[in-house]
Amino acid sequence: MAKTKFQQKLIKGKFKPSPTAEREFYRALKKVAQNSGHIVEAHIDGVKLINEGAMQDALNKYAELITPWAERQANKMVEQVQRSNKRAYQNKAKALGVELKKEILTQGKQQSFTGAMVRALQAEHVKLIKSIPVEAGRRAQDLALKAAVEGRRATPDQATIDEIKKQLGLSTEVATSRAELIAVTETAKANAMINQARAQEVGSTHYRWHNSHDGAVRESHKKLRGKPIGDYIFSWDDPPTLDDGMTGNPGEFPRCRCFAEPIFDEVTNKKTLYKSKK
Repeated sequence: MAKTKFQQKLIKGKFKPSPTAEREFYRALKKVAQNSGHIVEAHIDGVKLINEGAMQDALNKYAELITPWAERQANKMVEQVQRSNKRAYQNKAKALGVELKKEILTQGKQQSFTGAMVRALQAEHVKLIKSIPVEAGRRAQDLALKAAVEGRRATPDQATIDEIKKQLGLSTEVATSRAELIAVTETAKANAMINQARAQEVGSTHYRWHNSHDGAVRESHKKLRGKPIGDYIFSWDDPPTLDDGMTGNPGEFPRCRCFAEPIFDEVTNKKTLYKSKK
């Protein structure tokens, strides 16, 4: 039986994480980070915390106050990623034949491929947003405790105390940096999970790994077992263990900007088919 285009073709689309989703998600999280940092800094006096309990109470109340807003932001980000990924399939569907095109175009109505997975993603994002003020307070408490311990020494190290004071003064900057990490990592992770779910829903079992081809790419995301990682073909259900020991599909690692290019083909005879050492 002759293979259909559906079986033979490789989807060469823009399956990268949505830059718009990442940018807007970070913009929203940055506001939380700045407000959290301001609450912390309002309770700092040198290397001491003024009424530590009041500070943590204010941060906890703020985290609960933003819950409905955080839910909206999480939903917005995931929806943007879904739309971007769907467009990548739709733009290439014509080259893959009517069979795949129909399946892609009807997914918007079915939504069977996301369901619980999307809801879990959104819940995790809400949790991460609310953790920004809590973590800002915890960091300040740890630094203040470290300063107190140092101050009780017979000969306190003034350089250490000065550094702690500096770090406490950077509470807003550190919270903002964490917000940026969350935005980049979680947008990519959402894209990876949605891409995989959609690909498997329409019959893909394997993918090819792509990185961003710039100087910031991890070495383990450039080469695997001595070969360029893009030369391998991976199973969605058998993610590779990279040369640094981390296991996962592209986009599932902190700050990872790699993405998977779904394959619709018979791949069992490929010389570069990756198999884990399970």
